[in-house]
Amino acid sequence: MPSVHEDEIIVLKDMEALYLGNLATVEFDISLPREGKYGSQITWQSGDTRFIKDDGKVVRPKYGLGKRTIPLRATFRYGESVKEQVYDVTVLEEENNIKVSRIYPVSLKAELGKDLYLPSVAVVETEEHEVITHAVDWEQGEERMFQEAGSVTIRGVLRDTGIPVTADISVHANVDQESMDPIPTVSSFPPYMVRLDAETAFQAAQNRNLEFLKSVNDDQMLYNFRAAAGLDTLGAPEMLGWDSPDCLLRGHTTGHYLSALALCYAATGDEDIQKKADYMIVSLEACQQAFSTKSGYHDGFLSGYSEEQFDRLESFTRYPEIWAPYYTLHKILAGLLDVHRHLGSDTALGIADRLGDWVHRRLSRLPNHVLKTMWSMYIAGEFGGMNESLAELYQLTHKPSHLAAAKWFDNDRLFVPMLGHIDALGGLHANQHIPQIIGALNIFRATGEKKYYDIARFFWHAVTRAHIYSIGGTGEGEMFKQAGKIGGNLSDKTAETCASYNMLKLTKELFGYEPASDYMDYYERTMFNHILASGDSKPTGGSTYFMPLGPGGRKSFDSSGNTCCHGTGMENHFKYPEAIYSYDDQSLYVNLFVSSNLNWAEKGITVALSAQKHQPGQVTLRLQGNGKFILKIRRPYWSQESGSVEINGQQADPIPGPDGYWSLDRDWKDGDEVCLMLDCRIRLESAPDRKECVSLAYGPYILAAISDSKEYLKLPLQEGDVDNNFMKETGPQGLLQFRYIKNDLTFIPLSDVQEESYHVYFLTGGSA
Repeated sequence: MPSVHEDEIIVLKDMEALYLGNLATVEFDISLPREGKYGSQITWQSGDTRFIKDDGKVVRPKYGLGKRTIPLRATFRYGESVKEQVYDVTVLEEENNIKVSRIYPVSLKAELGKDLYLPSVAVVETEEHEVITHAVDWEQGEERMFQEAGSVTIRGVLRDTGIPVTADISVHANVDQESMDPIPTVSSFPPYMVRLDAETAFQAAQNRNLEFLKSVNDDQMLYNFRAAAGLDTLGAPEMLGWDSPDCLLRGHTTGHYLSALALCYAATGDEDIQKKADYMIVSLEACQQAFSTKSGYHDGFLSGYSEEQFDRLESFTRYPEIWAPYYTLHKILAGLLDVHRHLGSDTALGIADRLGDWVHRRLSRLPNHVLKTMWSMYIAGEFGGMNESLAELYQLTHKPSHLAAAKWFDNDRLFVPMLGHIDALGGLHANQHIPQIIGALNIFRATGEKKYYDIARFFWHAVTRAHIYSIGGTGEGEMFKQAGKIGGNLSDKTAETCASYNMLKLTKELFGYEPASDYMDYYERTMFNHILASGDSKPTGGSTYFMPLGPGGRKSFDSSGNTCCHGTGMENHFKYPEAIYSYDDQSLYVNLFVSSNLNWAEKGITVALSAQKHQPGQVTLRLQGNGKFILKIRRPYWSQESGSVEINGQQADPIPGPDGYWSLDRDWKDGDEVCLMLDCRIRLESAPDRKECVSLAYGPYILAAISDSKEYLKLPLQEGDVDNNFMKETGPQGLLQFRYIKNDLTFIPLSDVQEESYHVYFLTGGSA
């Protein structure tokens, strides 16, 4: 029998002999041997299966997204010896072979004597019926100033093609900026006025994450900042994963941690959390001050690394050579503002103010075309919601420079089609762009400029009408697909959790301007079936990155990798109370049926809402206090056929409004009780592009079938005759479950799935 030493020699010889070719410019599939020259067995694992599969199949990034460098891990085994080797493989982006069938018109208004910047992109439809944006090179550049009124045509070409583009300019003596009232018509209650019921799954998730936050080492969260600023790291362990000292995104998790602490304190009032937040802020202030004294740094800068990535972005360095420096900066800035908002920290605001000044000084020296090019870059130019936070900072500081900086993040690749009411989202990185829309809405809130509201509103409708899965999540492999392409994109990399986090933020803000049930129907769908389902059932702080929706998927929780979704995951479960109730001068809105207690202090009214998971169609509201107001209760999308309302045991006659809410206008008395009986039954929800591909739902819950099969389950069901095929049961720990009577297949809400393999989509037809 060979010795271990001899086994190792064979492995080392095979590692030395293996040659995969030129891995610096890969365009075709790679041949990955399964056996070495001297007999070692070799297994392969790709670091990103979107671009290199484990079998060596190569999928090149789309044109315009840049090349990708992927780690490809080989494991060599011979006898008792096992060794690994990582090969860095650079996959080139596709050539520009676009075939255009239509270019959408470019029509603009210009004002005499003022600069006009032509859009950096045009919206095109390809011969494959895909609607996308494509960069444009305009004759004589993108900047114009006109001295005479009239009509002007400017010509250009789609970049890297000879395809002509024209822009029709209408020049006027004055061009008025269309505006509307930026004050919301409906407001959310402060988090401390709403408390979740102790028996809910939402409260349980909140409690687990409270326990996790208390266990976090604050000095570890500060490690990268202190190290970069030249301060003592106090013996703290290094951060891990995406925040490790050699990772280009380090610092982003600390920003999320600040937000999580702030949201947690608002939701729980826990004093230990307040102390942790105070310590973080004092420490970050010291880091910011230390940066200001270091050579090569500019006043106000704060990060977990130097300013180098920002320098390199301005010369259009692509990912992964740099990794989204403004994205990381946004997480830090947002965390500071959240601490100011929820804990009243003036110190946090002061740090944010100086950081905002640093951003303005940096961007103010860059020409328009540099800014537009930066923000259009895949990942490298991802800036999170910098425009959102800077617009919020402007509303707090009233510094015009902060508002100007917010607008410098306008991204033509996203905003141009949205202003034209064109869904050109296919091919865009979902979570790179959703926060930019939240930023547009916040700029509207700061200025009243209607175009920013129009951008946000159209974007929301485009996503929710044609880009969401049944659980409310969006994107496959982090990317938006073409409109309506859902059933053909079911895999283990569907529905990035960050994207749903940001879609809910956008939804709540839009609801404030247009309080309609459509917004809260989506909010409920996503909160109940994606966000609640995304958290680890143990207090690890773990969160799903993707929510697998392909057959036989299994959740994976990131608890130490410090991914983006781990960051938003720390925040998510403290945000449940945010949208349950809303109010205006005359009305109280009940938006979500989550057992909770509201203290409407201004009116002297408290409300106890009770909604059981086993009976989601039965909802009770108990009021204490006296007052006249309109109680508006959302009529959910899953109960449109029937439903009734009782007040103190007597049938009521609520007025159904066009906003999708029942209205009960009365002089409420202490002890009044409102009971809802909603129509709740099992139903099918079809994918828009594959009507035979369906999800099973019960009330607000999307149900998952527990099965290890990697093939689609086929169930002979038809809409209108679904209920009779299922038995409602009480599962382990009292959980809600249904049994399919033809084969005993068990369905449970996706949020109750833990370690099991599951199916959210299955095929109708065929035998059971």
